[in-house]
Amino acid sequence: MARLWQTVPSALLALLVLAQCSAGESPPDPPQAKPRIQLMTSLPLVWGDGASMESILSGGSEPAPIYRYWQQKYEITAVDSLENLAVQDPDIVILAQPRAMDPADLTDLDAWVRAGGAVIILTDSDLVWPSRLPLGDPRRPLASGFLSPLLGHWGLALVGVAGNSAEVVNLHFGDDVFTSVGVGKLAPEKESEASDVNCDWSTADFIVQCSVEQGRATIVADADFLNAELWPEAARKSPQKSGAVRFIDSLVKEQIDADDRGK
Repeated sequence: MARLWQTVPSALLALLVLAQCSAGESPPDPPQAKPRIQLMTSLPLVWGDGASMESILSGGSEPAPIYRYWQQKYEITAVDSLENLAVQDPDIVILAQPRAMDPADLTDLDAWVRAGGAVIILTDSDLVWPSRLPLGDPRRPLASGFLSPLLGHWGLALVGVAGNSAEVVNLHFGDDVFTSVGVGKLAPEKESEASDVNCDWSTADFIVQCSVEQGRATIVADADFLNAELWPEAARKSPQKSGAVRFIDSLVKEQIDADDRGK
């Protein structure tokens, strides 16, 4: 009987020897999985302003620049309900000026966060977002946030814009600068009994970052800055150049890093 090595073609034998020589080398690190994000929003981010079923099917509608960017950077899913949140268990939930949420959704979100989930909330008391849709059209973005029950449960309150709600302002977060309109603020809810919620407040009360039992919530008192019409022209074509986009990226990274530290 021929020896085993004699039955192996020379080219294949050379490959086997090479593989044995390199067996001591560490294999390359596998590609890092993209953060899994569920997005709930009334803003025209997913299909653009005034999108209809016909325009979507015909290709006449397209996502907003920030949503196109999110599709590349994250594993993002737009949802209308959080009914299966505990089962799907995404890395992060983003609420960007969502429509009025069912009480069951609010309860499920609160329970999921308390069990270790992470949520980023962009809620605007005086949204200034131009739309081609007529007043009363349910597809228009909500002019005011409807998350008071959830925020109040966590001991927070969204305060309306003082003065001119259409005033353009420049916001600073770290090295990023971006433009918004009529920025509100957050305040502690009076007589709150949310002893299991601890929050760090920004200087201008524009951003509040809270631990909610085992989970985390970042609340931002504005949503207008997601509107690409407020961005420089170059950022509309390349969203990574937008300070607003980098701001959201930094919030996502903070949540992911906090989750990694907790494991």
